[in-house]
Amino acid sequence: MLADLQRAFAAEVLGEGARLRVHRETTLGALCDALEAAYPVCARLVGAEFFRGAARRFAREVPSRSPDLSEYGAGWAEFLAGFGPARELVWLPDVARLEWALHRARSSAPCESLDPAALAAAGADLRLRPAPGTAFLSSAWPVDRIWEANQPDRDGAGVSLEEGGADLVVAREPDAARFTRVRASERDVLAALASGQTLAEAAGSWTGSGESLGALLARAVDRRWLV
Repeated sequence: MLADLQRAFAAEVLGEGARLRVHRETTLGALCDALEAAYPVCARLVGAEFFRGAARRFAREVPSRSPDLSEYGAGWAEFLAGFGPARELVWLPDVARLEWALHRARSSAPCESLDPAALAAAGADLRLRPAPGTAFLSSAWPVDRIWEANQPDRDGAGVSLEEGGADLVVAREPDAARFTRVRASERDVLAALASGQTLAEAAGSWTGSGESLGALLARAVDRRWLV
């Protein structure tokens, strides 16, 4: 009964009815503001009018499920992928995925460093997990370059889609949330470790040297990608 009442109320607030017009506009405005705060690069890339129109459409279809609006917008990339007016901007959903990963990483607290002796003792049976805020992204487009070129102090120029794709680790590192470009083989090992595989299992497809794998693991631990 309560769930039905909540759904009916949400439909009225976000629908076309006149009774709650003021509340509806206030709610939609707040949700659109939350999306723009989480996705400033997407907003810059498509322009304010396009972004607000798409954001209002998204807000009508996907109401907030949390009183904390900083948690709103997780499905924006998937929405953009199916949004007709953005169909030619094939790289835009992946830019949105990068922005959401950064948004989540910023809201995560940095983790404590791991004990090197404990890591060494675990050997091939070592199991790690992704630190809160860590994400592994793979895109056919240079989304990291697009993001960098569209920061407030940049003019958006200098990026070619012909540069190719990017494999990224997004994490809440000790000093800040950031992303790092890695090789596809490195991302595969890190993602396998993050999924719960042991070091021996994750390294099964590694074609590099043991020394290079050790360096990758040390970097992942030092920068708090994995804990």
